[in-house]
Amino acid sequence: MIIDKAPLPNDPTPSEAPPAYDIVTSGAPSTTHSDIKSPVSSSSSALPSASGTKGKGRAQWFQFGSKTSKDVKSTTLGLVRDLVREEFQSPAAFGILQSCAEACSSHGVSFSSILQEKSIEGHTPLYWAIVKRRPDESQDDGANVQDLLTALLSHSAPLAQATMADVRHACLVTSDQPLFQRLRQSPDFGAGSAVDELLIGATLPPDDVEVVNFPDDEGSFAVNIEIMKFQKRMMIAKNITIEFIARSRMWRLAFFVVPENCSTRSGRRPGSWCVSLSLMAHSPPTWVDSRVLIADPNQSRGSTGSSKPKPTISMRLKSSRPLTAPPYRGHDGVTEVVVTFEDSQMATSLQYSESSYIAPDEKLRVRFEARLSKQDSECIIC
Repeated sequence: MIIDKAPLPNDPTPSEAPPAYDIVTSGAPSTTHSDIKSPVSSSSSALPSASGTKGKGRAQWFQFGSKTSKDVKSTTLGLVRDLVREEFQSPAAFGILQSCAEACSSHGVSFSSILQEKSIEGHTPLYWAIVKRRPDESQDDGANVQDLLTALLSHSAPLAQATMADVRHACLVTSDQPLFQRLRQSPDFGAGSAVDELLIGATLPPDDVEVVNFPDDEGSFAVNIEIMKFQKRMMIAKNITIEFIARSRMWRLAFFVVPENCSTRSGRRPGSWCVSLSLMAHSPPTWVDSRVLIADPNQSRGSTGSSKPKPTISMRLKSSRPLTAPPYRGHDGVTEVVVTFEDSQMATSLQYSESSYIAPDEKLRVRFEARLSKQDSECIIC
């Protein structure tokens, strides 16, 4: 039963008073995100839709002003986790991350360090952004929108060694060779040495790598490589490393000069030029029979001169036992296969200042062919 309350004397409240709570009409200004005073947990925070965030690159999604550094870090970790879990794409992602970056900066918290913490199931947010990222061929070519990985990378530099290892692992898990090469070409990933940067230049693209997998059951593949300023880098840096993903493994093909303090047990003389093949972390062991091929560059350009093309340099890299990623202490596998240029009659000419195998643009064009099986014949890929 409802009992009408008698009006108080001189009560100023009108007989048709509005409710005690505020009703926000469609024409009234809405409350902005900066008015939110309480921290937002990762489990209950609702991310704004992408359609309502265009043009708000510096929008303040959440108010961190009255929070401690610990609260800011906790809230930021929750927001980043939500972005990765929901595969949230820009431009909303850029706005949220920018707001987090500004809040961290004002509270003396390193946003870059937060993004490089292994805070999500034992991995960094970058790892999960790569694992959940759509392959390049499935991306909409007409959409010129940067993805979440790009947004995270823009706030993560400089990357620590552990972070780069986590990124490599993610690229290997997805077998995303195109993405891996683009990351290696970015200055933030730090693929080249300081000497390489001086010789090649920070603004020039580094070595070009193209992987071709063949349709067979023996794991055959080939890699076309263009190495810039090969001779200068070998003589000064004394090491050139090429990394790529093929057949669900991450490979390292390295050209190097044997150091003066090298152990005599290796059987390699100090100063010798060598090429080596090895597997990188998280790659399963495998037999490998491969070769490095270097053709006469004049032949590849279709030279019409009367001189006969020179024979192709061939250096075979064949494992006597399964090739295994380091660290490895067993006796039934090897961690690398190495051959010296001296093992090939023509390869030593690559050390000469005017070698005909070095193109006029100072590039060495290499083709690497491999088959992941134990081979007894001389044929690698027929």
